[in-house]
Amino acid sequence: MTESTEINRNQDGRFVTGHAVKSTGRPKGPSAAEQVRALIEPHKAAIIAKAVELAKMGDPASIKLCLERLAPIPRPEDEKVVVPGLADAPTLQAKATAILAAVAAGQISATAGDKLLRMLDTYSKAVVLDEHERRLQAIEGKRPKQVGLLRYDTEGLV
Repeated sequence: MTESTEINRNQDGRFVTGHAVKSTGRPKGPSAAEQVRALIEPHKAAIIAKAVELAKMGDPASIKLCLERLAPIPRPEDEKVVVPGLADAPTLQAKATAILAAVAAGQISATAGDKLLRMLDTYSKAVVLDEHERRLQAIEGKRPKQVGLLRYDTEGLV
C-alpha cells in the first residue's frame, strides 16, 4: 500500500469520509465512435462514391465492402427442434432428461440441446424466485400479486 492510501483510512481500515476510491464513470462528451462519425458525416457521399469507383476498377477490398453493404451475410437461423416427451414431462428434471435423451439419440444437435437446457435453467430460476416471493408474502401476511406469469408446482404448470 502506498502511504497516501494508509493516511486516507481509519483504524478499522475503512476509508475516511470523503476519501473513498470511486470510479469517475464514463467520460463526459461524445464517445470515440461518435467523434469519428461526426468527422466522416460531411464527406459521406464522396467516400461512398470513391468506394464504388474503386470497386468498379476491380479493387478487391472495395468490392467486398460494397457487396457486404448491399447483401449482408445472413445470420444462421436456429434449428427447429422437436423433443419427444418434453411437453408431457411433469417435472423440470423429466424435461431435462427428455432433452438429454433426444441429444443422445441424435434427434437434436448438442448445440440445440445445450440451448434448451439453458432455457430450462432460466425457467427454473424464475420458478424458484416466484415461489420465494409467494412464501415471503405469506410470511409477511400479504396476498401474492397476480401477475401474468406461469406458475409451476410439483405437479406441473398451474
